[in-house]
Amino acid sequence: MAKARLSLVSEKELPEGLRPLVVEVAAGSETPLFKFFERLPRDLAADRLDRRRFLLSGPLCAFRDLLREHLDLKFSKGLLVYLEGFRLDWVRDLRPRHGVIPPQDLSFILLPREEVLQLSPALKARHLYFGVEFVGPETLALEVVKSRLPLELEGEPGGERRVLLCASLADLLVHLVKPLLAFPELKGAAEGLLEALRAEAPECLGEI
Repeated sequence: MAKARLSLVSEKELPEGLRPLVVEVAAGSETPLFKFFERLPRDLAADRLDRRRFLLSGPLCAFRDLLREHLDLKFSKGLLVYLEGFRLDWVRDLRPRHGVIPPQDLSFILLPREEVLQLSPALKARHLYFGVEFVGPETLALEVVKSRLPLELEGEPGGERRVLLCASLADLLVHLVKPLLAFPELKGAAEGLLEALRAEAPECLGEI
């Protein structure tokens, strides 16, 4: 069987929909936060910083899914208005024809990677994202797809496949690296990826 390769890639090499966003949210009251947490999508991570502030992160495609499916929420309306002001092309097609009235008691700040790197190890593990590329035969690519992490699959069926995915350090370790370490044909590639992640964030691995 052809050898597979599993490696880290920069955010710039990812399709736009897989590029991660980390947003700090502040609310004037806890009510819109409670309603949002009740519907938190699988591919978004959220952690409280204090009673009315929290971090929200995930790939752009997960934020778009949130807005598409839950625009009735006050939180989602505020997020849509914020992202429109930051990068209109990200959400242009999601704005309802009747418009959106922005809530006055919610504020959003998009954190650059440099600030995410300054978070505590526990928060960094959940909100520091990495792009991963797999290249190899389709039978092994399916093992990567089983992670159910946000990804794009390229290549012709039956031939060599390329998988690009993006996830937090914690999710990569739990949903990708750990299962692949138990799969003989991909154990070596998974060990290499684990060492690459350890080099990027050595202080986090003990927190997971």
